[in-house]
Amino acid sequence: MKKIFTSSWGQLEKGGSNVGDEAIFVSQIRDLSTIDQVQIGVLSAVPVKTEKIYGARGFDVGRGRLRAMVRGVRWSDIVIVGGGELAQDRSSLLYTPFNLHPIRLAKRYRKPAFAWSVGIGQGEELARWTPGQLKKWLGYCSGVTVRDGPSYDTLMGLGLDPSKVKLASDSTFTLAGDFAQLHGSPEVLGVALRNVSNRQGRLLPLELRRKLGLYRKPDRSAQRKVWAGLLDRHIETHGGEIRFFPFHTGSLSNSDDEECIAVMSMMEHSEHASVVMPTDIRSFLNSISECRLLVTVPLHGSILSVVTGTVPIAVPYASKGFRFMDEVGLSDLTVDTGAPDWPDRLWDLLERTWESSRDILQDIAGKRSQLAEKSTVTLDLFRSTCL
Repeated sequence: MKKIFTSSWGQLEKGGSNVGDEAIFVSQIRDLSTIDQVQIGVLSAVPVKTEKIYGARGFDVGRGRLRAMVRGVRWSDIVIVGGGELAQDRSSLLYTPFNLHPIRLAKRYRKPAFAWSVGIGQGEELARWTPGQLKKWLGYCSGVTVRDGPSYDTLMGLGLDPSKVKLASDSTFTLAGDFAQLHGSPEVLGVALRNVSNRQGRLLPLELRRKLGLYRKPDRSAQRKVWAGLLDRHIETHGGEIRFFPFHTGSLSNSDDEECIAVMSMMEHSEHASVVMPTDIRSFLNSISECRLLVTVPLHGSILSVVTGTVPIAVPYASKGFRFMDEVGLSDLTVDTGAPDWPDRLWDLLERTWESSRDILQDIAGKRSQLAEKSTVTLDLFRSTCL
């Protein structure tokens, strides 16, 4: 029996969820389960639930995530880091060191390591010492796959062995085959919001700053009012339904459901809106697939829109959002909130895209198939380098 420990999250938070991380974990489970005689382990706040739903052993983070990580690495035969954004130093200067720590432990305990479909922050998103750490620890890995071109170029620029680093796509594209029929409802507009005011390059993550009394909640009423006005205008123009999708709920970051509910409460036409809570990943993805468009701040809103056959309009807060939309050939469906007139730009883009969504969906279908094919690179490299 081959024991594989992955640093993805299997139900990390009690009473919370991270749809992007959970979708990545689901895709990893699907790929790794094709290997004969394999047992998968993962960090979890609810180990019993993780084993019941996914058949994976959960290493309980209740007494500390680092302690659970050590137990998982020592138990394993192979250590996986990722997928998702492996390195960025905007939300916390501890983010990248924490994500790389399983590789350090793998080396300490003489276990092979593999980086699974990861993303790398760009430019000022990385602290000056992070590239050296990436070179050292990803250089230890038996194989590395990355989900976008700029991440690949970054690692090649660090001098990593090109035979060990391959360009793939986000691992969730292995789920694309579950959504063969692309038929978003003509009446439903999806919206995924996020409060990213904590991304200021602080040392401590938001969760710890809250516990230590170092965090002061900012006044977001002005930004929320802009979103509420835009969505009311859409209802007045097109009718139909608004569905809010909180991709992250819980205490580890600002909770998206709080943001969605606050915006909905400001809407004059809130009777036409609802919040789809991520209680079940399959139902959540099915609900996205029923939308004509999804206007999304989180990266995995864009990714899972394409996976499920829905047209995304991205309002990114980091380069990873722009990188993905460029990778999928939809860079013209992005709005940069750094521009002072971004609400007007977003409205104009929403209007144009609403009318042409069917044509765009046909264009997406071909690229979606290509990304689904590229996602198989990760498992192929894992098999050839770790088994």
